[in-house]
Amino acid sequence: MSPQLELDRRTLRLIAIAFALLAALSIHRLYFAGLPEATDALVLQGRTMGTSYEIRVAGDGLDESLRQRVLSETRDRLARVDGWMSNWNPESEISRFNAFRSTSDFPVSSETAEVVSFALELNAISGGAFDITVGPLVALWGFGSHARIDSPPSDEEIARLRRHTGAGALHVHRDPETGEAYLRKRDPEVEIDLSAIAKGFGVDQVAEGLEELGRRDFLVEIGGEIRTAGERPGGGPWRIAVERPQDEGRAIQEVIELQDRAMATSGDYRIFYLEGSRRISHTIDPRTGRPVEGGPASVTTLADSAMRADAWATALMVLGAEPGLALAEQNGIAALVLKRDAKGAILERPNALFPEAAGPPTRLPQRG
Repeated sequence: MSPQLELDRRTLRLIAIAFALLAALSIHRLYFAGLPEATDALVLQGRTMGTSYEIRVAGDGLDESLRQRVLSETRDRLARVDGWMSNWNPESEISRFNAFRSTSDFPVSSETAEVVSFALELNAISGGAFDITVGPLVALWGFGSHARIDSPPSDEEIARLRRHTGAGALHVHRDPETGEAYLRKRDPEVEIDLSAIAKGFGVDQVAEGLEELGRRDFLVEIGGEIRTAGERPGGGPWRIAVERPQDEGRAIQEVIELQDRAMATSGDYRIFYLEGSRRISHTIDPRTGRPVEGGPASVTTLADSAMRADAWATALMVLGAEPGLALAEQNGIAALVLKRDAKGAILERPNALFPEAAGPPTRLPQRG
């Protein structure tokens, strides 16, 4: 018998994750459904947080002077977010806090304190489904900034790391006299990862910068997280596509209209690997230390800020359709869960706050 070429599981998993990450970088192209090709919008693109961003500004005065002012403001704001919250930047506040093996106060910016405070609030609301201390477990399963990719972790490895996770091990407070913000660990080995909320916060920061420049009609997107304001070019709400969760190729599930709202989507179909017939998703359930299995294929959430939408989308991926949709509705979050049935067909489960579909897009943007 002639010899066969066989790749080991580790190599296959590396290849799969690499392709998944590359695919994830272009997901956002789908979201701009039916936008006009005319020059009635100022479009800026760039890279941040390991992904890409796109800004579309409508209205009057769309000249080169405005382009330069928007570009400068955006770069400055995204650089500050990276300096506060990046787990990939060893000099960021979060990276230094993670390396700080002490239970003493650690000074942070008001912005970092704001994001961590909301994360702890959502942790309580969701019964632990959203947890920013889950990063070491994400890496243990082969994802994240310090991933190991060899074989599924043992029960003992999971249990060991779970002893050093949990939002109850974190505390945020401000000095009542100076207003300065601090984080504190109750367990010196606890680490935090804001990747499930920082992109949304970055979107909000860029949106605030545009508002300070006097712009009222715009769309900001970072890695698929979106915030809209005012009207699209030509008038009317911005038309945004929700992607169909499929492993190969890209397609639109439906189109919705957004005005002065933010949208975020989380899913299991871009960053994952297969262990036999098991789909190992990057979404880890903090309550078990294991990847979510049999849960939603994707969750899309709408909120008043991209930070809130971003975090809630992750929480609902863990909670699942039944408890997740009801909890989101109770907290004013519009949500759409897409699930696979036994034959692989996609089923839609919106809550009462999620808007009706706006009809098909005029075109499907090319992959880029």
